[in-house]
Amino acid sequence: MIHTRAVLLGAVCLATLRVVAVSAAIDDFVGKEVVHVAFVSDGRPVRDAAVRELVETRIGMPLSMRQVRESVTHLFSLRRYESVEVDGSLVRDGVALEYALVPLKLIERIEIDGDPGVSTGELRRAITDAHGSSFHIEERPVVAETVRRYYQQRGFLAADVTTAVEGTGASHVLRITARSGDRARIERLVVRGVSSTMYSLILARLGLRTGTPYDGVEVDRRLREYEAELRRQRYYEVSATHDIEVLRGGTQVYVVLDVYQGRRISVAFAGQPIRDADIAALVPIERERSVDEDLLEDADRRISSLLHDLGYRDATVTHARQATGDELSIIFTVDAGRLYQVDQVTFVGNVAVPQTDLAALLGLGAGDPLVTRELDVSLDRIAEHYRQLGYATVRVQPRVEELHASGTAATSPVPVSLGIDITEGVRTIVRSIVVEGNETQSDEALRVMMTSGVGGPYDARRVAADRDTLRAEYLNAGYERAVVSVAPRFNDGLDAVDLVYQIAEGPRVLIEHVLIVGNEQIGSRTIRHELVLREGQPLGLAAVAETRRRLNALGLFRRIDIREFSHGAGNRRDVVIIVEEAPATRLGYGGGLELSQRLRRDTDEAREIQRAVERIEFAPRGFVQIGRRNLWGKNRSINLFTRVSVRRKNAPDDPADADQSGGFGFNEYRVLGTYTEPRAFGRVWDLFVTGFVEQAIRPGFDLFSRGVNAEAVRQMTPALNASVAYAWGKNDTSNIQLNPEDIPIVDRLFEKVRLSSFSGGLVRDTRDDIVDPGRGALLSVDAKVAARAIGSEVGFVKTFTQAFLYRTLPGTRRVIVAAGARLGIAVGFPQVGEVTPLPPLGKGALPPTIPVELSGSLVPISERFFAGGDTTVRGFAFDRLGIPAGSPGATIDAEGFPRGGNAVIILNSELRLPLTRDIAVVGFLDAGNVYDRVSNLDLGRIRGGVGFGVRYRSPVGPIRVDLGFKLDRQELVSVSDVRKEPLSALHISVGQAF
Repeated sequence: MIHTRAVLLGAVCLATLRVVAVSAAIDDFVGKEVVHVAFVSDGRPVRDAAVRELVETRIGMPLSMRQVRESVTHLFSLRRYESVEVDGSLVRDGVALEYALVPLKLIERIEIDGDPGVSTGELRRAITDAHGSSFHIEERPVVAETVRRYYQQRGFLAADVTTAVEGTGASHVLRITARSGDRARIERLVVRGVSSTMYSLILARLGLRTGTPYDGVEVDRRLREYEAELRRQRYYEVSATHDIEVLRGGTQVYVVLDVYQGRRISVAFAGQPIRDADIAALVPIERERSVDEDLLEDADRRISSLLHDLGYRDATVTHARQATGDELSIIFTVDAGRLYQVDQVTFVGNVAVPQTDLAALLGLGAGDPLVTRELDVSLDRIAEHYRQLGYATVRVQPRVEELHASGTAATSPVPVSLGIDITEGVRTIVRSIVVEGNETQSDEALRVMMTSGVGGPYDARRVAADRDTLRAEYLNAGYERAVVSVAPRFNDGLDAVDLVYQIAEGPRVLIEHVLIVGNEQIGSRTIRHELVLREGQPLGLAAVAETRRRLNALGLFRRIDIREFSHGAGNRRDVVIIVEEAPATRLGYGGGLELSQRLRRDTDEAREIQRAVERIEFAPRGFVQIGRRNLWGKNRSINLFTRVSVRRKNAPDDPADADQSGGFGFNEYRVLGTYTEPRAFGRVWDLFVTGFVEQAIRPGFDLFSRGVNAEAVRQMTPALNASVAYAWGKNDTSNIQLNPEDIPIVDRLFEKVRLSSFSGGLVRDTRDDIVDPGRGALLSVDAKVAARAIGSEVGFVKTFTQAFLYRTLPGTRRVIVAAGARLGIAVGFPQVGEVTPLPPLGKGALPPTIPVELSGSLVPISERFFAGGDTTVRGFAFDRLGIPAGSPGATIDAEGFPRGGNAVIILNSELRLPLTRDIAVVGFLDAGNVYDRVSNLDLGRIRGGVGFGVRYRSPVGPIRVDLGFKLDRQELVSVSDVRKEPLSALHISVGQAF
């Protein structure tokens, strides 16, 4: 069957070409059809799909040496093989190829035997820190030396370490036999660099004494603690190290401690005081652990710059050292001079730009301090404005004159007259735009990309930006060597310019093949769906970047590497996408403590009344989340989330059912299972199917709900997404806390209501940070409709719109103004049902039901709006905002429990001021109300709350403490009691309020 054989290619790490004829010349193979391709490694077949994906010598294609070379190059890109040899055989029907793959011999597992004397986990960590989780087999001697060094650091100076490699093929096991022996003991201790009185004190502080085992790691840890302790006492130059001398064959050591304590350093200021300054940042001797002259001179400049920025333009700062015993004082003498303040601003020489526009660009006015740095920035802004109008030679210069007003005190600000002298020069107009050297792009197509136009003003920065835009266009089109330059040609009067763009396109690089390797569980088809790079298309920078972004967005990979391999012709490239899959199973868990102000029923037995009172409650909570990604290799995922809180129940409907233990237990929980399928419909919609079971303790009722929700989400733009959803579920609100006569008929009729609804929404989100935004906006609109025609027991339509805006004040260190507005409206569809009237007709008798027509203004309590709490109006407890009983359209019953409403308005504003890097304070003003009917929605009945809070920037997000106060405390009137609402509400949670 086999007629002749030849080694077509032998490749080592340098990928050199070697052709050796055995019984036929290479020419006998080239051009013949490839009928068989096999892969072997260590004499065994290789059936790795990634390997076959990288080979271009495909069955049914004629054999080409170029394809053989490229295949070997691709295989080396895996970084799994030391060498690749291709063996070709002539058979009856064509050529059979066999790729012999010599794998890299890697240590991928470490086994530790013997008597290690230390934790095997610590020993493994020392190896992986130095050599990684896997390494080449030839590193074995170096690894053994790493282990010996680790033992020496831990005091085992006579440790015996031997290594052996086990296994065949690519994966090997390194077996380390370690016998630590006994730790060396400290025979002698010496402390250098301290006085004799400090000698014994330092040894006692470090807990070191002769005769004890020596552990170098532990000694270093104690020295670092000692350094930190002295640094807190202002010995900023402290340094403590140790060295050893081995004695008696490694059984004993002579420990030498070098301790330099230095002087206790203090910083003082003389002259004028510096208020509201971060001294540690201005004089960073603690951070730098030094008081050298360069550092102190830098501190002089920092303090001077701070004063200059405050308007003290003549400020000078000097420093001096003052030593007393072991104390060293660094004294900074501050001569701030006089404060210079702008009294008037005049503009001279401006013709093309009105003075009002110049004043807005300058940003300085009467009463502002004269800050040289800000003035220079403002002048540059004015000059840039002129350049954009075509005044390329404009000159803007300041003129500062002191105004000596009679009777001005020496400590008063010095008034100055600020004059801005403007020499506009000649305005230059673009007379023509010429493009040269463009062969693949038309002149018109390139001109469309430019912001400069014929007849418009000449702006050098705009022209440079146009040049960069043209080059980026060529790079994205695959012209990687494209060069774009621009030569402006002015006329003699400088009032006209011809722009000549010169383009050297160079060769266009096209994609020959796109190869995917490294994926074991994730299907190549799933990855290719996300690729912008296509075979036969240009290899552009934007396409590479977008491909990387989309693959990262999948969340399926630890690492993504995109490599290019050149063909001999130079304008063809193979793109190899190497991925490293993330674990398919995700597990998360956590816990915490929730503190909130909750509404509870309280009984006054002496007065025989019941009422709602607000109480501070602690609720331990925890969650567990487990998920599986990449189901069936198609980026589908399934997740299970469970959360539980230990909380007291609401008071039961029947007092006889009261829990004698207080009702505490796992009374609030949520179980949520979600199936996700990206690109479900036409590859543009993501599908989420969710099943849930939830029990929540609300102030006015207990809600037990279960159901399923199917939602499709489409990302319209990077900032805009749309969603449509269908939901089916059941809500049980049987433990309603309202008085029986205050319970709406719809809730009495549908105590356990079945809901079937369709909904849709649009969200536009431009926030810079979802958790803690400082800039951007969020706008969302949601609409929901439930109807009996689609299986719901009640029908209603419900909309909710919200908008939030975030701005960082210019010139501040993250001072943020945040504002928000929310509006919710719900209207029920009329229908007829049967309900039991109240009160009962007689004791023990079952009153007959009567038909009742439900008003269109009512929806079930589980779907009505509530407000009040840490994310709405913070002057009120959770769900406590509303119109009190006794007022028209009341949404709070006589005992103080919320009934909810069909309309809600919430308005928020907040100022966030940073104190330190991690701590900020806020002041807020919230307003809003809940209305029983949409027709009763009245802006005049909005209620407000004001307050303040603290934010701590933690690794899990801002930890928030807010204290809100009601602006209009109202009376709660019941049959037997009249009392005022509580003045304040306390909220503690994680994340910003909005």
